[in-house]
This record gives sequence, structure tokens and C-alpha cells, in this order.
Amino acid sequence: MGRPHTAILVLFILMCLCTTGYSSGIKSRFTSIISFGDSYADTGNLVRWADPVLPPLPMSNPQYGETFFGHPTGRTSDGRLVLDFIADALGLPFVPPYLGKEKNFSAGVNFAVAGAPAVNLTYLQGQLNLTLDPPIRHSLDDQLVWFQELKPSLCGGQGSNCFGSTLFVMGAFGGNDYLSFLFSNRTVEQARAYVPKVVDSISRAVETLIQSGAKYVVVADIFPLGCIPAMLTYFAGRDKADYDQHGCLATTNRLLPQYHNSLLRRRVKVLRSKYPHATIISTEYYRPFTAFLHEPAHFGLNSSTTLFACCGAGGPPYNVDFSAGCGLPGVMACARPSEALQWDGFHLTDAAHRIIADGWLHRPYADPPILHVAHQ
Repeated sequence: MGRPHTAILVLFILMCLCTTGYSSGIKSRFTSIISFGDSYADTGNLVRWADPVLPPLPMSNPQYGETFFGHPTGRTSDGRLVLDFIADALGLPFVPPYLGKEKNFSAGVNFAVAGAPAVNLTYLQGQLNLTLDPPIRHSLDDQLVWFQELKPSLCGGQGSNCFGSTLFVMGAFGGNDYLSFLFSNRTVEQARAYVPKVVDSISRAVETLIQSGAKYVVVADIFPLGCIPAMLTYFAGRDKADYDQHGCLATTNRLLPQYHNSLLRRRVKVLRSKYPHATIISTEYYRPFTAFLHEPAHFGLNSSTTLFACCGAGGPPYNVDFSAGCGLPGVMACARPSEALQWDGFHLTDAAHRIIADGWLHRPYADPPILHVAHQ
């Protein structure tokens, strides 16, 4: 992204932040949100699902949630996720986790689970013999089962009758599938062969929602895996030629997320043609992430720490120690999370999520923009 374009984009975002805040004062068509996804959307399902089975998970501890909520919520961030900003902009409450104490799902429900893959767990563990950590991961298929079981009681008992005024959010999905390959000592090329299957799974899920009555579905792409501190630490010591101008693993990004996102965009076009009565909103994590790396100062981010985990241990260059992660005793967060891009080595900060959400709500990271659809 060139400087003139970025400067204009930043000015637009700042203007939206000042004037939207986020409610526009115009009544939205959406009365509820139903969400599916992984840790980029989980508002507390994994910590509750794991509670009787595993020791307390790190995201149950400080410093998670310190920026906005003041306490851990199960979100893998120092504050809010993109989903939270979307809900606020639509005048809706934060989307409650399916497994949470809140059982009033009249304004929506979140089925997303941190660590969730797009493809069935039996396939990942059985046919592919991949190592999954943590062992509890509710895949996209499992989340759809939850949805089908809860469907009759959604929206105050209206069930599918209210889905015409519900914003469905699908994803991001795929990142955990590919990380499972790479952390199981498979090559990037081996993981790439699996990309079409991941995209097929996402596409089938979107069709399931539309066939269940959904009329508005957000489909999110995935972020550049080769730029997250955990990946850079795990594959440290590679040849300099393996890295791009920002210090990311170039081949990993080209063969996995870029390929995944390209196939997903094509599939969205097919689904739009097949279901013209539905509005499928294509949204991006990849492009805003790379914009942050390209000119972080324009977004209020610290240019010296874009590949550095704000909450972690080990120090430069990435501040990731797999035995001393964020949320564990003695692990500290950086002094200014609002200037940080990356939170714990795998996830983004409240500040980054806010900017991405604005790009989904207005433009340029959504096609069509969510608020445009909401106020039509």
C-alpha cells in the first residue's frame, strides 16, 4: 500500500472513530448476531469448556482483558475483539458465549472456540495424525451442531423466523488447521495441499446457514501466519532469503494464507451466484495486518514492535517463550498495549482489532461494508 493511499485511509478511519463511536443513530436492520470461529472470535467458550477437564488456561488469568474489561473474559486479547466492535456499532450487546452463564440469547450467541479448526477433528487427528494442543477444540462442524440444537430457542424463541434480521459471522477459520500442520513438523508445501479442503469446509458451513434461513453472512479471511511472533520464534534461524521486507516468513504467507484467501474469495463469488437472495459480506484480516506492518505509525502503533509480543517473555526479537506465555506467573505485558500490534504471540491487541473492525464496518476491508448493509 502506497503512502498517499494509506494516509487517506487513516484519516478516514480516524474520522469514523470520532463520529461513529460507534452508534450512527440510524436504526440497524440487525437485531442479533450469531458467530462461529476460533480464538479471533471466542468471547469465552474455550475457558468454560476446558474448566472441568484441564488446568486453568492462560487466558483465564491477567493480563488478558486488562485494557478494556479490567479482568480476563476468555478473550485472547488485552481487550475487545473485532466481533465486540461490530456488536457495539450495531447497537447490540457483546455476543455472549454459548457455554457462558448468560443463557439469554435473544440478541445473539457466539459458538466460536479458541483453537477451533475448520475441518473435523477426527480427520485431523486420525487420517492426518496431527498433534493438537490443547486437546479440546470444537471444530466448525461441532459449532454447527451447537447451532442446530439451539436454533429453536434463538431470538427469544422465534427460531429461524428472526434470521432475516440476524448478522451471521463465519470465521476466521483455517489458521488453526495450518498451524497444526506446521507445528507437527509438516512442511508448508504439505499444508498447502490441504487448503482446498479447509475452504470447502467453510463454504459448506456458509451454505448450511443460508439453507437454515440466514440472509446476511460475514465470511472472514485469515491473517498472515508468517508474521506472528510464535511462528517466527518456532522457525527462527532460517535463511535471510526466507523473510520479506517486514521480517515475515514470505513463503509461508504466499503458500498458505494468501492461497487460502484467494480460494475463499472465489468461493464467495460462487455462493453469491448460487444464493442471490442472500448477502455475503467478504471481510479481511490479511490486508489490514500487512498495512499495520507497512506503516505502523500511521495507525498509532509502535514501529519497533510490530513483530514483538506485547505480553510474553524472552525479549527481542519476538518476546515469545513457549514455556512462559502470557497469563502465566511472572509474565508481564508491555507498558503501552495501545501502541502494540501483537498481544500474546498468536493474537492481536484491542487497538488493532478496533482498526480492523472499522474497516469491516465502513471500508476498505469489507465487501460490502457491514454498516452499509445494516442501514439499507
